[in-house]
Amino acid sequence: MKKFILSITFLTRLPIPTPKIVTPQDIAGSTPFFPIVGLILGVILVGIDYFCSHFWNQLVSNTAVVIGLIALTGGLHIDGLMDTCDGIFSNKDRDRTLEIMRDSRLGAMGVLGGICVILMKIAFLYGIKGEVRIPTLLIFPTIGRWTMVYAISFFPYARTTSGLGKPYVQHSKRYHFLIASILGLIVTIPLLLWKTIPIYIVIGFSTWFMTYRLSKRLGGLTGDTYGAICETMETLTLAVISNITLT
Repeated sequence: MKKFILSITFLTRLPIPTPKIVTPQDIAGSTPFFPIVGLILGVILVGIDYFCSHFWNQLVSNTAVVIGLIALTGGLHIDGLMDTCDGIFSNKDRDRTLEIMRDSRLGAMGVLGGICVILMKIAFLYGIKGEVRIPTLLIFPTIGRWTMVYAISFFPYARTTSGLGKPYVQHSKRYHFLIASILGLIVTIPLLLWKTIPIYIVIGFSTWFMTYRLSKRLGGLTGDTYGAICETMETLTLAVISNITLT
């Protein structure tokens, strides 16, 4: 139960008391529950969408859903995406890139990256209506956090100094990803049935490609890149679902 609570307190800003005694092993052991946290966020997004749809049009509902997810996570993942964009697109060497990513100041590429992801999420949600709307709102944050477990479990940490993601990597086990995958499949397959399969195929390959390229560029991954992976794969999940529902 402690590890599950830790996964909620790390990934969200939900008002849940943090356990008083926490070890690095506890922190790393919380990763298998990441998809369940995504599902919890999805349930709240369904509530936001339901409320907004009774007063405004779908564009407002889509925007509220995207903003709501950012608020629920304290902007943790979108901040990681923007920092990653600043670093990666600076075209500097590895050390300088990591330094830029750690800098609290935000650059033009970070702003553009964040804006693009937010706009694309809103746009893809616009094409997702009817009976697949609720399953989609539950699935995309679940899969987004599942991809983070893959990145943590299979790739080294890029920084030699401490960082937000380092405790997760130091004591992570590959079976954590197996558990996260089982939990993710259990909660998502009933939502879209066979349509879930192509989603996992596309997202699985895309996650591997993105993590591989980032790790090769940085010599590993960081907390910022975990956020970037989550945001990117959430957006891609919406893209895949919107395509499936239109065909």
